[in-house]
Amino acid sequence: MAQFGDGWCYAMLRTVRWPRGPTCPFCAGTRVTTHSKSSRTPRRRYVCIACRRTFTDLTGTIFARTNLPLGTWFHCLQLMGRGHTTAELAKTLGVKWDTTAHIQRRLGTGMARPGLVCELRERIEKAGHE
Repeated sequence: MAQFGDGWCYAMLRTVRWPRGPTCPFCAGTRVTTHSKSSRTPRRRYVCIACRRTFTDLTGTIFARTNLPLGTWFHCLQLMGRGHTTAELAKTLGVKWDTTAHIQRRLGTGMARPGLVCELRERIEKAGHE
């Protein structure tokens, strides 16, 4: 699971979510600047120059409002669809069964429509085969 380090995950999320640079999830403004960058985490906080609101890499995504590391989400996304039971996934991910069920529900919702989660899954699979 070395490829699912936090730095790699956040870099991949930014690349897929904002191919031309960060965009405000509130007003769709493209004049965005880094508000703060902590050395403890690769997650960044931004401020939109147009609406003056702040947001992070995760704001407005299915990964928002969770305490789980992004690497856990990416690992589950990679393993989903391979026939694993929820209990097997929980053991592999190192989280409780109900947490795994919650992750599966949120990822399933995200994969039901084309967009960020489907693109991330494709990129994760591609990175896993290199």
